[in-house]
Amino acid sequence: MNNLIPGSKPGPRASYPLLSSLALLLLFFTSCNALREAYTLLEFRGIENVNNFTKSFYLVSTRSDSLQPAALLGSNGDLFTCDEAVFVWNGDMATTKFSFNRDDNLVFVNGKIFLIELPDSGIMNSWSAYPEEWDLSNLQFISINSQSPGNFLPFLQSVVKDKPDVGFLYSGNLSDLSGILQVFNPRYLIGPTLNPDDYGILSGMTNLEILMTTPGDTIFSEPLPAIPSLKQIILSDVERNVSLTNEFLANNRQIQKVVINKSGTFDLAILNPLEKLKELLVFGPDVILHGDLINNHQKLEVVSVTGVERVVDPGQIRLPALRWISVDGKVVQEEFDAFISSNPRLEVIEIIDNDTVSSFQRLATLENLRGLIITDSVTDIETIKTLTNLEYLSLPDTYLQENKAEIENALSGTRIVANQGFCLGSGWLLLIIPLIIIIRFLDQIQRNRIHKRKFSGL
Repeated sequence: MNNLIPGSKPGPRASYPLLSSLALLLLFFTSCNALREAYTLLEFRGIENVNNFTKSFYLVSTRSDSLQPAALLGSNGDLFTCDEAVFVWNGDMATTKFSFNRDDNLVFVNGKIFLIELPDSGIMNSWSAYPEEWDLSNLQFISINSQSPGNFLPFLQSVVKDKPDVGFLYSGNLSDLSGILQVFNPRYLIGPTLNPDDYGILSGMTNLEILMTTPGDTIFSEPLPAIPSLKQIILSDVERNVSLTNEFLANNRQIQKVVINKSGTFDLAILNPLEKLKELLVFGPDVILHGDLINNHQKLEVVSVTGVERVVDPGQIRLPALRWISVDGKVVQEEFDAFISSNPRLEVIEIIDNDTVSSFQRLATLENLRGLIITDSVTDIETIKTLTNLEYLSLPDTYLQENKAEIENALSGTRIVANQGFCLGSGWLLLIIPLIIIIRFLDQIQRNRIHKRKFSGL
């Protein structure tokens, strides 16, 4: 009967339930914080241009040289473009430093075969098996440049014994790979053109984690088939006349990362089925419909939405889990300050081609800010030099050429790297990301600058 009578004096055991509840709450919040994956600094040597495609599309690139490696921030599952190769960062990799080199049709990373390139013609056409001396333990991708990929099936059948889930790069139609995909069950599929008739091929890809594709038809009235392991989808070069049903992703509610490059009108309602969306990158639309729907995805941690005109008002974003944001050239000072004040937990900020925000003083209030990326224009270096908590700072190459020593002196504990802003790369990327994207992007930059000049007096 102890302590159950109203008004009686609590005994020593009465506090146990309260203490237990407090302990459980503390454990809950500690666990939630522990689940937030830290962004990792990755280094790349032996390649010219590196982009974190998942986080920044081609808006930010960096280079390695004989003295310094390229360095970018990333997280588990990010897709990087590395010259003519691609690279997926997996958090269970034993290192964060990667050295690339090429020998004929092989790309090596840290001394092991990472990518095999199958050309249109050459010695590989006559191979029935890969040489015994090859170590395929680190093989991540096979790149197919031939328009008849089935010709390599005898060679590929020798690879499947050791790497049945190897990723593929191919810029032709997905249907061209049907024979190969009956043999392999890849984790990554990068580049092919997708038509509704190809859904049957996708439905059998139970290992697929990353799909990067270009819609080849104009009308997709049915959703993608269920792809149970799919975590990231990249829809590249979606033309303005392409219509995707808002149920396009309905069978793949588990997707966590979405990258969409689309011209014309884009409707955020296509994201409605997604229940675990953590990262969203949208590039290129003239208009975004239902922009307020972004707030339905309360697990979003990374947001980069840029268009020809203003497509999303930063003041309308209400995302408590937000950690990484891209700010484009259409955001003005007042909006920038208000957004920073409303999102005190930001960890990484990209400022893309913006010369309108002239003061970064509000950044000093962000206790968790670890990464700052600025392309094209640096407007407030004095404030930047006071951000001693920064672990990573990326500034335009042309600016750092004259000011790097001064900045390094002020931020001795910060990794400082140069960026080149928008960069497309070369090789197969020019097939997957057609010239129209470059034209569209440059046109967007020009419109932004005209808009700034027109309204600079307001």
